[in-house]
Amino acid sequence: MKKNIQVFLTLISLIITTQVSALSSIANEKMFDSGLKILKTHNTISSVSLRMHLDNDLHGFVDSKLCSFCKNIRITITPETTAYENNVKVPLKQAINRIGRHATVTYELKTKNVSSIRW
Repeated sequence: MKKNIQVFLTLISLIITTQVSALSSIANEKMFDSGLKILKTHNTISSVSLRMHLDNDLHGFVDSKLCSFCKNIRITITPETTAYENNVKVPLKQAINRIGRHATVTYELKTKNVSSIRW
């Protein structure tokens, strides 16, 4: 009798285990087959030594590389570009103080306009 109960409990645990794994694989397939795609609209450059030029009319550019083997890219600074220091919005003119220092630049891939400069 004791042996029968052990076999019965073992079978129940096996059934439960296989059902859980079957349900989880269905959920994963549904998630991947949903047809949703990620559309990348912005990119970020983390610059150790920011190379930029900014005129008095708040137009300028940033020269940088995405990786050490990548070509240089030039992205445009416009008056709509926002600047943040320690997550607090500051006037864009203060970005001039970051030349040659660390900053993170976010830009739109399509237009190559800088969205924000953070330090």
